[in-house]
Amino acid sequence: MFLEISSLSFSYGGPQDPLILDNFDLSLDRGELVGLAGPSGQGKSTLLRLIAGFEKPLRGRISIDGLLVAEAESRLSRPPEKRAVGMVFQDYGLFPHMSVARNIAYGLHAFEKNDRQKRLQEMLDLVRLHDLSHRLPAELSGGQQQRVALARALAPAPKLLLLDEPMSNLDAGLKGELRSELREIILITRTTALFVSHDLDDLVAVCGRIISL
Repeated sequence: MFLEISSLSFSYGGPQDPLILDNFDLSLDRGELVGLAGPSGQGKSTLLRLIAGFEKPLRGRISIDGLLVAEAESRLSRPPEKRAVGMVFQDYGLFPHMSVARNIAYGLHAFEKNDRQKRLQEMLDLVRLHDLSHRLPAELSGGQQQRVALARALAPAPKLLLLDEPMSNLDAGLKGELRSELREIILITRTTALFVSHDLDDLVAVCGRIISL
C-alpha cells in the first residue's frame, strides 16, 4: 500500500480526554484519488494534519510509500518537510503579500534556480494562470485562489496530496466546473491524493473511491 494508516488514535488533550480519532485504519494504492466523507467535527481535517506531520498520534502508525513517518509507540514523528506531502487548506492559506507566481514558487527552494523557474512555468500552465501570475490573492476569484493553492501544493512534486475541504468556500455556481478541473489536474500529475469533505457531491465528482470516517 502507498499510504497505510494502522490503529490511529488522537486526542487534543491527554490519554483520558475524548478521542477525535479512535483506532482508525486506512490504505491507499499508488495513484489513487480517494475521498473521505463525514460530517463536520468528526476528525477529517485532524486526520490530514496527522498525515502531514502537523500533529502527532496518540496511538498507531502512518507509512507513506513504504517509509514509516509516524509511530506513537516509538515516538517517531518525521517533520512535515520530510514526508513529501503537499496540502491544500480549506482557506487556501495563500500569502496575501505575494503574487500568484511567488506563492506557487514558495515551496521550490530545494530546486536549482533554472529548474525552479521551469517548474513554476509548468505549474502556471497546468492551472492556466499565466496571465494572472503577477496578481495578489486578493485580486483573484475564489476559484482562481483555489487553483493557486493547488499549484503551490503540487509544485514540489509531492508523493501524496491532501485536500482539506478545498471547495467549501465556493458558491454552488462555481463548483461544477472546478470539480472537473481539480480531478483533471490531479490525474495529469499522477499524484496519489486524499480529499476530505462533508459534501458528498464534491467527492463523487472528483474521487475514484469514497470511504466514510
